Amino acid sequence: MSNTAVVTAPCGTIEGFQGNESVFTFLNIPFARAKRWQLPELLSPFSETLEAKAYGPAPIQAEPDPFFAKRNGDFLNVPTSEDCLNLNIWTADLKTPKKAVLFWVYGGAYIVGYNYKRLNLPEKLVKAHPELIVVAPNYRLGVLGSLNLSSLDPDGSYKYSNNLALLDLIAALKWTNKNIQAFGGDPDNVTLYGHSAGSNAISHLLVIPEAEDYFQKAICQSSYMTDLGTVALDTSEEISRKFFELAGVSSLEEALKLSTDQILEAQKKLFGFRYGGSKASKLFSPVQDEWTVSKEAFKRLVNGEFKVQALMIGGSEGEYDQMFLKMDEAETKIAVIQKNQDKQVTESDVEQFRSLHPELTPKEAYMTVHNQLGLRLGGEWIGRACCSHIPVYEFAFCLRDPKEGWRALHGAPCNYVFGNLIPEGAPKHLSSQMMDVWAAFATTGDPNTPSIPQWPKYESDGAVMTIGEQWELELEYWKKDFDFWKDRFAENEWM
Repeated sequence: MSNTAVVTAPCGTIEGFQGNESVFTFLNIPFARAKRWQLPELLSPFSETLEAKAYGPAPIQAEPDPFFAKRNGDFLNVPTSEDCLNLNIWTADLKTPKKAVLFWVYGGAYIVGYNYKRLNLPEKLVKAHPELIVVAPNYRLGVLGSLNLSSLDPDGSYKYSNNLALLDLIAALKWTNKNIQAFGGDPDNVTLYGHSAGSNAISHLLVIPEAEDYFQKAICQSSYMTDLGTVALDTSEEISRKFFELAGVSSLEEALKLSTDQILEAQKKLFGFRYGGSKASKLFSPVQDEWTVSKEAFKRLVNGEFKVQALMIGGSEGEYDQMFLKMDEAETKIAVIQKNQDKQVTESDVEQFRSLHPELTPKEAYMTVHNQLGLRLGGEWIGRACCSHIPVYEFAFCLRDPKEGWRALHGAPCNYVFGNLIPEGAPKHLSSQMMDVWAAFATTGDPNTPSIPQWPKYESDGAVMTIGEQWELELEYWKKDFDFWKDRFAENEWM
């Protein structure tokens, strides 16, 4: 019996296969083409059958660190190319129509990642929930996905270069909207789900007019547009000037001739400098260029100027704890103060915060300061902005590592949602519960299932679902911490 699967869609005829868990799999489907630093262009239908049985190239990125690759179950040798705008599709069958579409956006700080990382392969999820179909696109990374070319581009031919990662995802959403019905998906029931940079990207897509007609729900996990999640325009200009200096180029023509190795070498050196501009930020987050990303993006959320119909938002209790695992208590406190200079955090601040949380060890209290200011409270701002307009469900993943005992680290929920690389000793029921909950939300916009306590819609200072050995609703989860830190966030002026 052949395991070949053939689909004829508006884009053309595609031949996939029945793969792991007997899930129908279609790999390396091109959804767009793009020249360096240019907009993605959707493709014309192809005339010959496309064989979609092998993973496509990943975006240009540095080779993975072997230690972390092994730990994360990643591939060591990942072919990369600038021609990387491909997507993968997984579905339980090709006959059942109107499956809910889960559109997965990988993370990696906008510098690493690709659409077939082992941790995020969805075969187990799709087998457990055949009512879902999963789509996973690539998008451009690093300076190839975000670089301000204005100083070398006076006529504005490359004016969109700041936000190509977002524009690639919009192109993939447009392809999905046009073609997914042929695979059994419902183009009118699309849920975006992303972790880290993927979540950050999704939070921006919520209020980008070119994107908002192509999805109905979103799950944002562990990074957001708020605070450090967006780069100011003048900061992007500063970053690009330093890149050109490090790469030794003084014209657009020279930049376009750089090899990918030269680009990666200069990009690596960028991390050795601090960039001020009008506000601190991460290097390659989306840029407030006013072409794709508006300075008033968060204000649109506050005012309900968006089309998404339901939102699930949260992350891990110990998001950035890994930064401090080898430090003692005193070293951790010093490092947290240094890392949060942009918010003028003092020793008095961290000690006062520590007194708010007598249930935490001193070191955990200090790490929590960094986790909240650098990441977690960004999601809370979005939850508060949106919850008066649409159903919002907030969660905190709190399961300690079953072997090491440390708090849940950045990305820990993904193991359980996708059912991959689950740590030995983890609760046996947890993965199936999380699959059920994520599938319920993707299907209906409501995460409630019989296997968990009733999960109410979020209200400011309201209840958050904590996920660990047990699922427990914690009332006023954010109240005291939000009140303690809110004045340090620019978003406070909009609320």
